[in-house]
Amino acid sequence: MVSLGLSRESLRDISGNLVPLVILAFFGLWFALEAPWGWPPLSIVLVYGLVISLGAVLFGVTYVTALAFDAADAERE
Repeated sequence: MVSLGLSRESLRDISGNLVPLVILAFFGLWFALEAPWGWPPLSIVLVYGLVISLGAVLFGVTYVTALAFDAADAERE
């Protein structure tokens, strides 16, 4: 498992933010593979652009939060 340099406690603390990332990835892949409604290309670009940007922002915020948790743990010890 890749830990990105984070402690086990930090990974546990941010696991609540990892669940929405997994859900976004699952449904993004599912709709990309299934294409249930045959959307026009512009709609697909807009929807996936929003989903990918939301996932990237959520990942960035989660990572910065985990680094802050690690720094707080290091100060406490």
